[in-house]
Amino acid sequence: MEQAMQKKEEADKHGAKTTTIIVNEKYSVTIQGHKATGMEIKEAAIAQGAPIQKDFNLFRVNPGDNLKQIRDDESVALHEGERFRAVTTDDNSGGDNI
Repeated sequence: MEQAMQKKEEADKHGAKTTTIIVNEKYSVTIQGHKATGMEIKEAAIAQGAPIQKDFNLFRVNPGDNLKQIRDDESVALHEGERFRAVTTDDNSGGDNI
């Protein structure tokens, strides 16, 4: 988490706005800007060490732990500290909450 904050501070110094989100409850992922597609979120998470793959399903974790699936080509607004979950395509752990 500390490393993500250092990246954010460095990017902010250079005028680039960033947003830090949480993937799979423990991986801080810093994204350039305040919007990204599902694929961009997954690619950033992979590049920053989250053990996920591009073909995983991505979900936004809403209040009450309700999940909303984000398509690879879907652009979403990002908020600081927002939570996302990436799971294998055969993992149905969130299916009832979608």
